[in-house]
Amino acid sequence: MLATRLLLGSLMIVVVAGLAALDIAVSSPAADSAMHGGKAWWGWPTVLVIALLGALAALELSVILRRGGESPVTWWAVPVTVGLIVSPWVGHLLETRMTGAELLGVEMTSNLAVFPGCPTVFWLTGGFLGTCLAVMARKRTEGAIRAIASTTLVFTYAGLLGSYLVRIRGLDPGPGGALLLLYVIFVIKSCDIGAFLVGRKFGRTPLAPWLSPGKTVEGFAGGVALSCAFALLFWLAWERWGGPRFGTPHLTYVQALLFAVLMATIGHLGDLVESIFKRDLGVKDSGHVMPAFGGVLDILDSPWFAAPLAWWMLTLFGRMG
Repeated sequence: MLATRLLLGSLMIVVVAGLAALDIAVSSPAADSAMHGGKAWWGWPTVLVIALLGALAALELSVILRRGGESPVTWWAVPVTVGLIVSPWVGHLLETRMTGAELLGVEMTSNLAVFPGCPTVFWLTGGFLGTCLAVMARKRTEGAIRAIASTTLVFTYAGLLGSYLVRIRGLDPGPGGALLLLYVIFVIKSCDIGAFLVGRKFGRTPLAPWLSPGKTVEGFAGGVALSCAFALLFWLAWERWGGPRFGTPHLTYVQALLFAVLMATIGHLGDLVESIFKRDLGVKDSGHVMPAFGGVLDILDSPWFAAPLAWWMLTLFGRMG
């Protein structure tokens, strides 16, 4: 079990790093000549993968909800999830086009300045209204409210939370944004790795015995320590070798430490929140996509849950800087 987990965990790290490298390649200024619209299509590999993971998470959550006796409208929840994840990127594209038109002296006929936020609001609103209609189309009243609630849970959890990873990527449409998102994901997942390894060896005090007996205070402390260590090492490497291509780090070293502590904490809470779902629905793992890890939700629970706070902190620190 441990060997399998370490092997697959290492493979996932390589895949995520490879995705970031591809994103950097297509989002760099040198790629502009080979891309129709140039930087307007920044980050599409990352957005595509996040949308795919969100769709899989929505499907998986729908499956375990059905096992627990709920009846979400899966065929509706999945596309709404994908739309919520893609909408911030679409908003940035519209903003980019508006800015380019203004630079060329073209008068815009509508206020596109509001679009970066609006696609998500429109899609979320339409998602809820469509859910109500989809449930009504079943032509039965029994369990209708629960069906609406469970469907809304699916696309809010899998889609709205996941969309903040795209927002983080959009803080810098160039290569720096891809590196920043890689930084955020690795800081959050470092806590998972540290908690597992330290908890396995030294864990004695249960963190939440009523919910997840396997998680310990010692493991959580080890996870926070590893997140802080990785955050500082990544920050130092970025500052030293980032150069003009990636710009300066978005955080000072003090901010990087604070960021790591909060990301580790919120990510760990995200893991516990998913445990609430599984305990209530009577399942051990959300799925069986990855041996020794479980399902897609078991892998995404911490970065998905921490992403909104990560985006807010990076935005705040960026304004302060």
